[in-house]
Amino acid sequence: MAGNCKRVILCKGLSEKSNMQEMYIKTLESAGYNCECLQTLQFEFVNISDLRTCLSVADKYSGLILTSPRTVEAVALAIKEDTSILYHWEHMPAYCVGSMTESLARNQLNLQHCVGSQSGNSKQLAEKIVLDIKKDSKPLLYPCSEIARETISCIVGDSGISIEKIVVYRTLESKTLEQELPKILEESPGIFVFFSPSTVEHITAQLKKNFCSIKDIKAVAIGPVTKDALIDSGFNVYATANKPEPAALMQAIIAAESTETLKKKNL
Repeated sequence: MAGNCKRVILCKGLSEKSNMQEMYIKTLESAGYNCECLQTLQFEFVNISDLRTCLSVADKYSGLILTSPRTVEAVALAIKEDTSILYHWEHMPAYCVGSMTESLARNQLNLQHCVGSQSGNSKQLAEKIVLDIKKDSKPLLYPCSEIARETISCIVGDSGISIEKIVVYRTLESKTLEQELPKILEESPGIFVFFSPSTVEHITAQLKKNFCSIKDIKAVAIGPVTKDALIDSGFNVYATANKPEPAALMQAIIAAESTETLKKKNL
């Protein structure tokens, strides 16, 4: 259990569903933490009509790749006026990063054949796809962020499997971050959980703008890509969750605290 009811700050995006935030909050508070959300990002959906066109011709594809809850939201927006579009996709494979993305894909889109949710990041998902999909199969439809890394495209493409990539959202800084971050820093900073390289980028910029020391932040990363972004920005990474899930985050933080306690005892 956490000592002295430590604060955990979840640095998340405005469009992310409140029930997802509640799952993180409930899990962390069950371990004795005070948990709150800092709205760091906002999302702008783009090319939705193009996505709708792609979804309307399911027979052109062998499956779908969904790497974040935002991609699920984009698909939901695309089929909003005609949910029958997804009929042919329901039993096609939908490759998902993490259980959160899979849960949304099943519940919001009624996709029945979600696979790969045990993958904690895009690299692991790509490796799963390479094992599953034959080289001569139809392309996989891959809606993604404007700043999506080429991990999936490279690993899957280099294996001879076709991918049709379409940008469906942009990531922007939340309009409230500039005002809210200093308020949080006025109190005990606590543990900051970074969910993506974008959250690292925008919080780093605000910390520098306010002449705050990056080294004073206990930074926790969701996944290795975010960890690398934190290190590149000068943070000391306190813990890293291997999957974008509440239980994995809690375990990483508790393990880091145990290690820190042992080090202090040995001084």
